[in-house]
Formats: sequence, C-alpha cells, structure tokens
Amino acid sequence: MSMPAQSGSTSTAFSGKDAAWVAYVLHAVGYLSVVMWLAVAGLIVNYVKRGDARGGIADSHHEWLIRTFWYGLLWHLLSLGALLWSAWPVVQTVLRSASTEGAIVIGWETIFAVIGAATLGGTGLLVTWIWLMYRVIRGVYRLANGQPMP
Repeated sequence: MSMPAQSGSTSTAFSGKDAAWVAYVLHAVGYLSVVMWLAVAGLIVNYVKRGDARGGIADSHHEWLIRTFWYGLLWHLLSLGALLWSAWPVVQTVLRSASTEGAIVIGWETIFAVIGAATLGGTGLLVTWIWLMYRVIRGVYRLANGQPMP
C-alpha cells in the first residue's frame, strides 16, 4: 500500500518549520539568560534556513525573528548607552576634583542627572527585554498553530 504524494504547495508551506522551532528555542534561551550567543546562533539559523522556506509559513517566522533580533539589538544598545551616559557626570566630577587635589564633592545636580539617565537606561533595557520575549512567545504560538507572521 503506497501513501499518496503530497502536493507541492503543502510541502512548501511547511518546509523549514523544524528550523524555525530550533531558531525560536535559541532566541528564547538567549534572551532569557545572559548567554546571548545562543540568540546569535538562532539568527544564523534564520539567515541560513529562510531560503529553504521561501514562500512558506516558516519563511515569515524566519523574517520575524531576524527583525526581532536587529531591532532588539538597536534598542538594547541605545538603552545601554543611556545607562552608561549616566555615569559621565560622576566621572567628570571625580576628574575635576582629582586635578585640584581636593575632596571629591558630588552635587545634587549630578546625583539627579545620574538617577535620571540610569532610570531611563534601565527602563529601556527592561522594556526591550519584555518586547523581545513578547515577539518570541507570539511567534511560537503562531508557528504552533500553523499561522504565518505578519
């Protein structure tokens, strides 16, 4: 007894689905932990396997994860920049005090500048992480239901 052959559209629609699952797992573990090279490995899987899935459901998932990674990296770097920028007023005060060989006095305006920039940077990092996890969870849900990503 032989099995009927699958139509070309069905095999194309689901080709690359396993690679998309692997990529989602790598991205999720990378974002949940401090081992970001796993997310980079997921990105590499997306770039390598999206050609195999061209025109199918998995193709949209690979594109979704590629955009997720690059936009997440952009927002992460901007937030990290704001967080590091918050240290500049303190560094500047210490350098000025060291050149005059006096006591290091940090004024209230410096403290408020540090708190403001650190809060902005920390909030940005948190919001970026939540956004990354939302995109991974949404993608996993849609892939499990056989739906393409927008």
